[in-house]
Amino acid sequence: MKKVLLALFTVVTLGGLNFSCNLVDSKGNTADSLTVAENAPVIKFTEESFDFGKIKEGDIVEHKFVFENVGKSPLQILDVQVQCGCTVASKPDAPVGVGQKDEIIVRFNSLGKAGVNKKFVTITSNAVPTQAVLSFTAEVLAKGTPDSLQAALSKMKKILK
Repeated sequence: MKKVLLALFTVVTLGGLNFSCNLVDSKGNTADSLTVAENAPVIKFTEESFDFGKIKEGDIVEHKFVFENVGKSPLQILDVQVQCGCTVASKPDAPVGVGQKDEIIVRFNSLGKAGVNKKFVTITSNAVPTQAVLSFTAEVLAKGTPDSLQAALSKMKKILK
């Protein structure tokens, strides 16, 4: 009885290994995931970073990150995550068709953010790859600081680095 159970266990185990080896290629991808990846949407941004330049503290600035679906199926933006409460990003609600363009609108509130700021926005979608990261920079001039003094302070910071 033990020999029969051992033989049955061995046959089932070896059969399972053989079946799984046939579904996985040399890179560890399954045959189904390869097909999905080939037909997946692909998001392509016209730019992935933007510089607002010098702005005054308290200014609210906005930038539109334009993208195109260069894949083979509709693109759905699932989530947009921002780094802190000073940044808000909006995403399209409807799927973006193949060859169509849309935009992610990013707003930055500079109140209380004097100095150089670099922020990141993470986009999650059904595209391959599933995440994209956008960034922006802004040099926020402190309230009540004359532009010439702020410029001098910026130069001093660069010299001290």
